[in-house]
Amino acid sequence: MVALLMLASTLGVSAQRTAPNWSMGAGIRVGLGSMMQDSKEESDRTKGIDGSAEFVYTRFFGQPKSEKPRFGLRTGLSLGYRQNSIMMDDIDLTYNTKDALGNSITYHATAKNVKETDRQFGLQLPVMFAVNYNRIFGNLGLRASIPFLSRYKQTMEDPTLSATYDDMEVTIKDEKVTGKVSNDDKSQKAKLDAASFSLCLSLEAGYEFHIVGRTLQAGVYVDYGLVDNFKGKGNNFTDADPTAIDGATSTPTTVIVHSLTDSYVNNVGIFCVGLRAVYIFKSGGASNRNGGSRRGGYSRWK
Repeated sequence: MVALLMLASTLGVSAQRTAPNWSMGAGIRVGLGSMMQDSKEESDRTKGIDGSAEFVYTRFFGQPKSEKPRFGLRTGLSLGYRQNSIMMDDIDLTYNTKDALGNSITYHATAKNVKETDRQFGLQLPVMFAVNYNRIFGNLGLRASIPFLSRYKQTMEDPTLSATYDDMEVTIKDEKVTGKVSNDDKSQKAKLDAASFSLCLSLEAGYEFHIVGRTLQAGVYVDYGLVDNFKGKGNNFTDADPTAIDGATSTPTTVIVHSLTDSYVNNVGIFCVGLRAVYIFKSGGASNRNGGSRRGGYSRWK
């Protein structure tokens, strides 16, 4: 932001502009992000990807004067994408259940180097206060998101599953009837149990450049999540079907990996920071070099 102010000061008074009464534009946001998973177990998060393509509409109020900033509202519609990974070195899980005959079975599941990548597409609706002074702009407000596609991909190494019949004190490891691990169990893709709504506090700031008779807004953005972005309901990272014990023809129990986000994460937030550019393709109202104004009509910044 300091660099932007210094750049603006070097342009001198001759570069002063008052913002038009309204403008429409199209742009992109590209940056780094994290879903800030708060894990119940020791885990690591990677730097993720955040980006969106957006349509922007800004409306300023009052009459423009070059010596004063203009205030207004900014809204629009964006198509956004976020991706983030969470990793756990080892998982060691024990849980108890009963088979169809009432026998108590204790299952023991393990895996190493479990990594999950969460991906989410969604529609984003910003509602922000806007300020513009001598080409320097800032927007502060809320950015609501409605995800329409949430998926995860998970990989792991050396998964194992064993079953101990407690009453008989018999343990069966990797047996086709009670427990079996195959190569298919080392990678899973499935729908992520995502919340249907998320909300961020959003800040945008930058400078407006005059290029070939049009205006280009360039700057930075920061989004911080205000609500939990995922509502996981899972308890374990494996599923087991203990009813399949009546012979070799039964469907074998296999390791099925649940989403780590669903199972091991208390809550998931959003933190994103990056670069933003918007091309203003249409504007209306007053804008001139000396701070005067003219009402109505269509204008381009000259």
